[in-house]
Amino acid sequence: MKIVIFEDEIYTFHQLRHMLEDMSPEYDVIGPIPSVEQGREYLSLHHDTDIIIADVELNDGLVFDALTYAPADVPVIFTAATGDNALRAFGFYSLSYLLKPVSDGYLADAMRKAAILIAARKQPAAEKTRMLRRTRQNLYRERFVVKSFNGERMISLSTIQYIVSEHKSTYLVLLDGTSCPVDMPLSTLEEQLDPEKFMRVNRKYIVPVELVSGMERLVNGKELLKLKSDRSPEIIISRTRKAQVRKWLDR
Repeated sequence: MKIVIFEDEIYTFHQLRHMLEDMSPEYDVIGPIPSVEQGREYLSLHHDTDIIIADVELNDGLVFDALTYAPADVPVIFTAATGDNALRAFGFYSLSYLLKPVSDGYLADAMRKAAILIAARKQPAAEKTRMLRRTRQNLYRERFVVKSFNGERMISLSTIQYIVSEHKSTYLVLLDGTSCPVDMPLSTLEEQLDPEKFMRVNRKYIVPVELVSGMERLVNGKELLKLKSDRSPEIIISRTRKAQVRKWLDR
């Protein structure tokens, strides 16, 4: 398995390489690639990369500019000193966003996910579908990193009451009633969240199934989605999504 590491700190590169070597002697570690310019050149010439481990901030800019030259199906494990670019990272085939110093446990988890994807690519179509279905939950977003007054804040999915889009912005509304803006539309979040746990019920709301208490038919024929929280807004289920929501709740 060929692993390419984008990193401009030689000490960090050696740390990552040693961790990978301890995980498997079959890992072929390439690097370090310390700059965006060198990254673009490498990815333009080499098309046999299995996994990319990418430090977000290289010595001449952000790694995203180089990753546009990588094949779309090559998984990327991002590393960074802060969570400032976590949202942008999800625009790529991102498996994990690891804060430095990188934990060998978190790196091992990310590598297991990558190995599953690589194995699935080599299987016949039917088996590939089964493998991806079995590992589906490992590939969806597990948390959010949002900006706060004094840095970044990690938001667990279990603390989200609902997600709403209003005034051309998207907000995570938490169980304690506070809200956090996220810089992406509902359509993107819908793809990143596990559909077994979250569902978009109309053009404005995504809700977690664990907080749904039921559905109520109104006199005008519309159906109201009821949440367990007393502070939840009135959420009318989209007419085109009614059957899908019922099926989702009945799983």
